[in-house]
Amino acid sequence: MSTTFGRYVIGAEVLAPTGMNIDLALSVAKANLGRFSQKSSDDQLHRFLYATADYLKETGYTERLCEMISTLAEKLLAPLTASIKPLPVVVSVPEHVDTSLLMRLLREHPVSKYLSTLEISSQQGAGFVLEALQSLDVHDVVLCIAVDSLVANLDNYIADFNVLCSANPWGIIPSEGGAGVVLTKKNIVDTLKLKPHAQVAYFDIEKGASDRRGMMRLVQKATKTQPKLGKVYTNMTNARDNTEDYGFALGARSAVFTHPQMPFLVNDLWGTMGGGSAMSLIAVFIAEQKETEIASLLMYELNGDRAVLCLYKHFD
Repeated sequence: MSTTFGRYVIGAEVLAPTGMNIDLALSVAKANLGRFSQKSSDDQLHRFLYATADYLKETGYTERLCEMISTLAEKLLAPLTASIKPLPVVVSVPEHVDTSLLMRLLREHPVSKYLSTLEISSQQGAGFVLEALQSLDVHDVVLCIAVDSLVANLDNYIADFNVLCSANPWGIIPSEGGAGVVLTKKNIVDTLKLKPHAQVAYFDIEKGASDRRGMMRLVQKATKTQPKLGKVYTNMTNARDNTEDYGFALGARSAVFTHPQMPFLVNDLWGTMGGGSAMSLIAVFIAEQKETEIASLLMYELNGDRAVLCLYKHFD
């Protein structure tokens, strides 16, 4: 995707069951402090894992998502220079959200005074990452936030036997939360003398891959312009279509990755945040990457979408 040239990340944050910011979320998750809850089946034979952000105050579905969005927006806006505020905001939410209520709640929130425009996107996950990058074709700076709650549909996932338990090691861990990033262009970085956290080197996506070869094709394509793909950060789950897809990608191009047998798995930290999971990889990369070499964020979505985002870490 050529339009990623000159794209920079100047802010990134996560809201997860383990904490309302990236540092806390990672610290608690790594400490393994009882981050997952369990729900027993009616016959008491199975215990299904899930995770909730217990620190959130709202209980209504839309209201809870609004709290996630406003919390992320506040944390992302706070460190930004006044010269780029207010700024446009694009938000990704699950398709069954009451968007009219959500828009009203967000406009009534104090954070709205820092938002020049507010748009609700129909894209989720990796598709929303693509939309976020493309939004810089229109805007100089943009704040993009993605939130979701799979745990709100926990009973349905259990009924379909899609949740991780002793009898189903290929299940997911439904959770809730999301992430946000502030993106800008090179000319804005140079003019305002900003200090970016990361630079976008490459992005590509395959929609609705169904043959468990989607990531393999994306990696093969990426290596035509990126000879090295570095360390792997990924939101793949234990689902067979994810693990087999990753296995084929490694089998095709394992030499271009750094220690591909040990990818950084965000779902092991706080479960599966659905449409908010792909965006969280960017914040995790910025917090965890210790080298200036390129790294690859391999994105897996429940609808079959696959994507590769390559980033360079910037250090102060």
